Amino acid sequence: MGFLSHLGPKAHMLDVILGNRRRYKHMDAFTQNVLRGKSELSVKDREIIATYVSALNACSYCSGIHAEVAKNFGMDENLIGQLLESIENAPIQDKLKPVFKYVKKLTLTPSMIVQSDVDHILKAGWSSATVEDIVAVTALFNYYNRLMDGLGLKGYDEIFKEGAGFLSKRGYAMPGPVAWYLKNFGFKK
Repeated sequence: MGFLSHLGPKAHMLDVILGNRRRYKHMDAFTQNVLRGKSELSVKDREIIATYVSALNACSYCSGIHAEVAKNFGMDENLIGQLLESIENAPIQDKLKPVFKYVKKLTLTPSMIVQSDVDHILKAGWSSATVEDIVAVTALFNYYNRLMDGLGLKGYDEIFKEGAGFLSKRGYAMPGPVAWYLKNFGFKK
């Protein structure tokens, strides 16, 4: 149950963003661009980063739904736990290890980021544009995590699986998610 009276027991992110379109409508295109736009990082990699950020922040809503999306793109269901335990020992490409170290540091201690953190990513073979992509995904999910947790939205299995199925196929561009949501969950403000 959300913390605000208009957020019922099965409140969903779209209850929030549809409830105040003037405030949130600009996030639609940004989210679509960050998670589905052109990037050296695959969609799967970006969804794993989103899930990892959300797990670091213990945001059950975002980690739940994005873990399902990432699994739909081929992520092993144990990967996030392995990354949380040890990036070095997690079964990811060596090229991705500095990426996840950077994501962790940017999420947990952002003021501690230094040039060498970026240099490790560049030395692993990623471009400067990819560094910006990494920052965008990380920042976006720190924002969404704060939004969901601040409003008391925790999510539930049905929305994780149903929402992830839709997002995996259609992405984040509106009005697609709105039509799916209204069909499956209705909207009450």
